[in-house]
Amino acid sequence: MTDVPEDEQPLPEPEAQTLSRRRWPFVLLGLLLALLGWNAVITIPVSRALSDEEGSTTVAYRRWLISPNQIVFDVWSVDGSQSMVAMDRRLFKAAEALKDSSYESVVLAYHGQTRLLMDGKTFQEIGANRQTENPIYTMRTMQEHIYNPDGSPAFGTWTGGWLGVMGKQLEDHNEFHKRWWVNDAIGSAAAMPNSATAQ
Repeated sequence: MTDVPEDEQPLPEPEAQTLSRRRWPFVLLGLLLALLGWNAVITIPVSRALSDEEGSTTVAYRRWLISPNQIVFDVWSVDGSQSMVAMDRRLFKAAEALKDSSYESVVLAYHGQTRLLMDGKTFQEIGANRQTENPIYTMRTMQEHIYNPDGSPAFGTWTGGWLGVMGKQLEDHNEFHKRWWVNDAIGSAAAMPNSATAQ
């Protein structure tokens, strides 16, 4: 029978459990740092692109914080000065910041709640063409690539005379914003007590 060196002797059971418990915080910290880094490649470029924008707080991140092919463009807060055109500009700038990456879809959210989905290819094209495409054309046509949370088309495709088509597209554009953030923002503002009457 050979003697096992003392430094290779198995740890007594209580000591082994204690050592295992001590490792858990480091494992969790490592996972948290990996998750932050995984999302930073989305969040940081968009944050930089929107640094000169005012009127609302919008944040981009991976869906469920882990998805490799879906990202979220989330409206966290809106003040009274925010307009649909300004929110379009935010969305287009975010797309431009991420134009070198491809995604299956982009979740358009309000306070973390999914409102609509945008086709990922359309999002990438908007970003790639932002400097050359007429933004009014993009505003009118992007609704054709917007979907309900269940994946069904949220808007149709219009045909006919250009004036009639443009009018319907602009109606869809307004409805798109209402469903994404306007209705919720108005509801939130209405729920807040009026400072003049609260005093």
